[in-house]
Amino acid sequence: MVPLETIEQQQLANYLRANNYIFYKSPSETFTTSWTAKRKNKLEGVTKWFPDIVLILKRWSLLFIELKRKKAILKSWKIWASPSRISPEQLEWEKQLNKIINVWCYICYGSEEAICIINQLEND
Repeated sequence: MVPLETIEQQQLANYLRANNYIFYKSPSETFTTSWTAKRKNKLEGVTKWFPDIVLILKRWSLLFIELKRKKAILKSWKIWASPSRISPEQLEWEKQLNKIINVWCYICYGSEEAICIINQLEND
């Protein structure tokens, strides 16, 4: 079974804490049924589609990660994982952030892929 995105987020957060990274989880997808809270969030700058995680790499650069869940699909009578949908706005954030020197932005499918990216950037 493919883990939920929240489980993937927790696994990534645990990895980052265990490895002493300074990071932040964006509340961009904060769900509420309260119109007052929605309005307040919007006025305060909560933005849809902003990457999920921002972290400072040990080499003093920034990494933004949009973490996506792998979706389970049935293929040849076996459960496989397929990529989640990426919005045009998420692609625009990625494009704009990657224009900045010493800043990287990646869309990752699961915590394992995100951890691989982190390790790759730290070891380059």
